[in-house]
Amino acid sequence: MPKEVYVAGVGLTKVDLTGRIFATVFDLFAEACQRALEDCPVRSFDALQIGIMGTEEFENRANLAAKVADRLGLVGIPAVRSETASSSGAAAFHEAYYKVASGECESVLVLAGERMKTVTTEMATTIMSKTVDPVERRFGFTMPALIALVTQAWLRERKIRGERVSDLLSRLMVRAHALGAENPLAAFYGRPEPLASWFDEERNLPVATPLTRKDCSPICDGAAAVILTSRPQPVRVAGIGSATETSSILDRRELGCLEATRQAARVAYWRAGIADPRDVPGLVVEAHDAFNSLLPISVMDLGLAAPDAVVEMLVGDTREEPAHPLEHPVSGVAGSVPINLSGGLKARGHPVGGTGLFQIAETYLQITERFPNPRAQVRGASMGLAHSIGGPGNNVYVTLLETTGSRRRRAEVPPPRIHFEPRVPSAQEEDAASLHGARAVVEGATSIFVTGEEGAQPVHVALLRIAGRRVFATLDHAPAEDEPLEDLLAGRRVRLLVKDDGGQYFQIPRGRSFDLGRVVKSIRERVTGGEVA
Repeated sequence: MPKEVYVAGVGLTKVDLTGRIFATVFDLFAEACQRALEDCPVRSFDALQIGIMGTEEFENRANLAAKVADRLGLVGIPAVRSETASSSGAAAFHEAYYKVASGECESVLVLAGERMKTVTTEMATTIMSKTVDPVERRFGFTMPALIALVTQAWLRERKIRGERVSDLLSRLMVRAHALGAENPLAAFYGRPEPLASWFDEERNLPVATPLTRKDCSPICDGAAAVILTSRPQPVRVAGIGSATETSSILDRRELGCLEATRQAARVAYWRAGIADPRDVPGLVVEAHDAFNSLLPISVMDLGLAAPDAVVEMLVGDTREEPAHPLEHPVSGVAGSVPINLSGGLKARGHPVGGTGLFQIAETYLQITERFPNPRAQVRGASMGLAHSIGGPGNNVYVTLLETTGSRRRRAEVPPPRIHFEPRVPSAQEEDAASLHGARAVVEGATSIFVTGEEGAQPVHVALLRIAGRRVFATLDHAPAEDEPLEDLLAGRRVRLLVKDDGGQYFQIPRGRSFDLGRVVKSIRERVTGGEVA
């Protein structure tokens, strides 16, 4: 039987948007460590676990775990780095958990963070895009562009279109910033966002439709520390789960969800004895929302809301002025499932390598009644759920913390699948050139405005299905200014062109089979209820 693992203390830095607070990554980790030591009776460690994503490119440093051990005066103990893209902090926590649970270590210091303000936003976008599959990068895909495709599929499944998309995304922005504005550790502390700012076309520029700049989390610096031990403490680790998904969206069975989140949650709930997370009293949640649209998708994938209830659960009625999120009867401070009361990645900030550990520490502070924003402290919080996504949803971690004295009765939960066999490589896939001229159906489309290359023109990319196979292709001509490609193309038949250089493009059939103007008019009539100017 594995040993019980307890959280002995946590430490969080302020999340910094300026790049001026921390001179080096060592300063960043030293401050988080010092704050954790002030919070904790444990003073000696058997191992150091570091979570950081891009130290080679953001910091021009490698072998960072050993260097951090040296700077902290911990020379002699094992020091290992975990890297799973934007879930690296959670990965480090899970690896430390296994070391304690196995009995190999009594206490482990976990540090995770990122110092990202060493580069420009464009360079940071390029660095982050290296987590994207090479096939997708060839078409100009970035992290926000891939999440835009997932978002398009999710919106289509919910039948959310037209102005309702803007209404939802803008209110998710308002929600995050209203909460972050009251969190003294948040990047956007004291900086709420009015609803009108999302609709400011001069400042809120598109990134990858339907996502805009105000739908994306900021480039920032920050670090977290968590101390794990086998010595009994007021908070224990109740369950953990992690899972992967295919690197390329081309290979995924579903587009409108992140299956790795669902699998990681199944494993964590099974280990914690939770049949339905919506029935757990005293639950608080920190879910991954690096982009506004990821919050409702994550909440659904975690099993915290039914598909037809998730929008109302998070932002209320989108036809009304948004109320303060702390007052929401479900996801607010007194609700049945308080969610992202820190402001989430969008407003607390997203120092990529540290985010997963930030979330775990924030749930710990909730259930020990020491949350940084007293107004957002949930009374009677006894269990915390932290959810961290790595890459484009292909390396996900779910962590459950619980008060040691909890009297929650464990449910009998059927074990999920946890054993997998290597897949035997199949015969080489059909060469894309042989598909030249084929008819295809558009599963999703996005216009990528921010590609990581300065001065690059927008790229209009679609995900096509051809006889059971998926391919990416670029629109072969620039669309008219008023062509809403995402709504226009979804489910439509197009023609794939493969040029001599291997470039893949698609054409929209013209004429009777596909009257562009008529379709645009039809979409506008649906959105406006029949009134077309």
